[in-house]
Amino acid sequence: MDLYFVKFRATSKLTSEVVQGYFLGKLNQVPEYDFFVVPGRYARKYSVDLTGGFEDFLEDFRIKKEKALVDVAESSTLTDEFFDFWLIQSRRQNLRLIGSELFRLTENGDHEALRVFISDILREWSEKSEVEIVATPLNFEEVSLEAVKQHFEKLSTEAVFSVLQREDLKNLPEIFPVLDPLNGVTIKEIDVEDVVDFVILNYGNGEISEKFKNFLRERFGTENVASLPGKLISKELIKTKSGNFYLLKVEFDEGIYGKAIVSPNLKIKYGENRVKTSDEEWMEKIGEILEGKKASKEKKKPPSRKYAQPVQAVTSSDFFLAFVLALLVMGILLILSYLLFS
Repeated sequence: MDLYFVKFRATSKLTSEVVQGYFLGKLNQVPEYDFFVVPGRYARKYSVDLTGGFEDFLEDFRIKKEKALVDVAESSTLTDEFFDFWLIQSRRQNLRLIGSELFRLTENGDHEALRVFISDILREWSEKSEVEIVATPLNFEEVSLEAVKQHFEKLSTEAVFSVLQREDLKNLPEIFPVLDPLNGVTIKEIDVEDVVDFVILNYGNGEISEKFKNFLRERFGTENVASLPGKLISKELIKTKSGNFYLLKVEFDEGIYGKAIVSPNLKIKYGENRVKTSDEEWMEKIGEILEGKKASKEKKKPPSRKYAQPVQAVTSSDFFLAFVLALLVMGILLILSYLLFS
């Protein structure tokens, strides 16, 4: 476990205000965090899915927070007040110690103790609150794979495809830099000849694929290698209409190469290198992760409205108008009856 990722939602039983947020950190480091608050009547509309994966949750959280701060008049003030409260709490309790306790409880899988810990921290915000917690232990490779699909969706252009089909690249294994969302550096800060860890996305094609798998088996005893260090031997800036990216060529051993496409804003793990093997079939695991993300995104798509008819909400004023009209009709009928039968 390299990182803890604690997501929470707390509802005040006194004011009905709802705060949602997360903590992301490493052992013995100050955590990163973010929060936003909405009145209880907006809780369902701006509810963030706590069960979402790392990338999916952060995206959902960002969107809901931005919308709430713009659309809900009280949300900005409530959020500012919560951050003021949190600033005081962090000074009293020492953020580094809070982060260490979050790491320990997440690593132990003690969710109930974690819920109590968060509840105690929030006690001065609301003496009585209901807290939901989802804590996830993460390693750098998992974070990197979560980012892969979203990363390549942005770079899925004809220009990128044509570059990858160059003669010197087309059969090479595809790799992706291992990310560190807290202390990582951008590719601009990494120079040729530097050594960086990479996740293996595939083994390449043809003879090169067999050569790469043989290298893994001989060097590490298995071809199910999640990540390994490689030396950057070239870094090309590629400009496209959809943005710029870097094309990397990496050397793992003499005659053993890989290729990677990297966005300029990715936070790449840099400094300490490691080899991480997998107990599972690595290519199958990658397929499951990427397919899982695809299914998750499709599940979140709104249902088609192609044949839907517009539905207008009924309000209390509509009922009042209907009641008045009914009285008028009855009045007219009574007058007509009086005139006809008198």
